[in-house]
Amino acid sequence: MPLKEQIISFIFSAFYGIIMSVVYNKCYKYLYLVKKIYCFFNNLLFYLDCTLIYFIVFNKINNGIINIYFILITTSLFILCNCYFTKKMSTYD
Repeated sequence: MPLKEQIISFIFSAFYGIIMSVVYNKCYKYLYLVKKIYCFFNNLLFYLDCTLIYFIVFNKINNGIINIYFILITTSLFILCNCYFTKKMSTYD
């Protein structure tokens, strides 16, 4: 994979992790604060959509070549941003 594609993939993975963290925090009440059966299906659809969008964009960027470090970047930034926003939201209560 050329260096330019790797850099674009890194940047996309980083932004995707941050964007998904924000979307997850906005949709939290629809994902968890409903009946158990709705909770299961909402989570299933949410994560399925997030995964499909990720793979479709990667297919456009570099023909679907996904290395483990792209997934690690996305996951780590999602967790870090989610912890940051959760901590920030709890100070407003």
